[in-house]
Amino acid sequence: MSSIKIYAVGDVHGSRYFSLFLASFKSLINLRPDLIIFAGDMIDEGNVKELRMIVDSIKSKFRDVPIVAVFGNEEYHEVEEKLVNEYHEILWLNDSPAIIYVNNLKVGVVGSRGVLERLTYWQRKNKPTLEQVYRERPTIIRKLLSNVKKATDLAVFISHYAPTLTTVRGEPEKAIPFMGSKHMEDVLKEVKPNIVVHAHAHNSKILEAELDYVKIYNVSLPARKGITVINASLPKDLAGYIR
Repeated sequence: MSSIKIYAVGDVHGSRYFSLFLASFKSLINLRPDLIIFAGDMIDEGNVKELRMIVDSIKSKFRDVPIVAVFGNEEYHEVEEKLVNEYHEILWLNDSPAIIYVNNLKVGVVGSRGVLERLTYWQRKNKPTLEQVYRERPTIIRKLLSNVKKATDLAVFISHYAPTLTTVRGEPEKAIPFMGSKHMEDVLKEVKPNIVVHAHAHNSKILEAELDYVKIYNVSLPARKGITVINASLPKDLAGYIR
């Protein structure tokens, strides 16, 4: 039976949590992953150079393991192109799909920043057009995931913002609308990707949820205190566990 091992992490925030990231990574080096996921906010305040130490630490041990990433709110829109150009080791997804062949499995991945229930104060002031983006993005993601689900053995959705409000519980109530969106739950229920990964919620106490058989992981490093390890196998007995 084919299976894959995924390392997933978000919210390293460059040097802020790099020591925690590195300690967790070193504890896992005897468990070789087949795929590595960055779920956004791997850097702080658009500092592109901070990603180098994270990527180099991974590639020093797992040179040939693919890394797939989405942008978070700290990977500013203005530095997206620079990140893509400077980090060719990473497959960047931005409301876009990819197909990766791993262990005889055809793995389809859709990646996005995701959707917020409500614009932050900064967004309302500086990027009010994001309100329309957040209205339209669920439809875009639904189509991308549907296409990927039909064409692959395993469908993975990566979002920086939470696509359910269940896995952000533990955050202050007033902050929850700025953590993600419950509207994305309808997309997940309809399309049913096999694995959903997100970050952004540093203080969440509910780190894993299941929504109509869809497994959802909050892989925020500050919340997890380590890298998330997901084991997935096919056929229908898809299973996940957290280390």
